[in-house]
Amino acid sequence: MSISSFTKPSDDEVLKKMLENDLAVSFVGDGSVYQSVNETLYSRTIKIKLKDQEIFQNIIYRKKGVSWEFKCTEKIKN
Repeated sequence: MSISSFTKPSDDEVLKKMLENDLAVSFVGDGSVYQSVNETLYSRTIKIKLKDQEIFQNIIYRKKGVSWEFKCTEKIKN
């Protein structure tokens, strides 16, 4: 049996198990839209709780035409 002949869990399966066991993800507040002459950004804050640790992150999207594209995530200091 070669090493490439086995299967592995999908990302969806891994995340589902984490959500069932130790991980909780929730939205904080409402999203915000920031607009300047050059671009329009949408930011949404999420809280990730893993056991006793809480991490806050902003997920940022940029408006491109009529759709939104992912730009980045920013970790927020607690």
